Amino acid sequence: MDGFLDVWDFYYRQNEVAYSQKVSDAVLTNISVNSTMAAIGDSDGTVHMMSLCKALYEQTSKEKETMLAIFDREFRREKNLEVAKKQAELKKPQVAKGNKDNKAERLESQLSEIETKFFEQFPEDEGFQKKGGEVEVHEAEGGQEFKDETK
Repeated sequence: MDGFLDVWDFYYRQNEVAYSQKVSDAVLTNISVNSTMAAIGDSDGTVHMMSLCKALYEQTSKEKETMLAIFDREFRREKNLEVAKKQAELKKPQVAKGNKDNKAERLESQLSEIETKFFEQFPEDEGFQKKGGEVEVHEAEGGQEFKDETK
């Protein structure tokens, strides 16, 4: 965006620009390379012709093999990152499910406490008793006996 042409040499330095050349004051938009020459267009419509040095258009020995190995390594790294991301996403719902189980246990505990407090309000001589998760009513209206299991 600043009119500079940046040349990268991935064979020697992958993290920084190897060479930067100011070509125009306008933004560079196009480049076309034909053997030893490069045509570079900018946003003003001007085409700049540059002669390239031999190191920019000729391969050194084993450069192609090394670059293929670098790209292959990066491709595998990207795939590994995608797999790790998918595994992390799969673990998130399991954590949420665990939270739901904990919430269900807390609600069950609260319900049990409420039930206990409710039955503590009634003296045992009125016919209500709670035994191990069951509520027994010994005598109901009309003299009928029944058993109500709540759990």
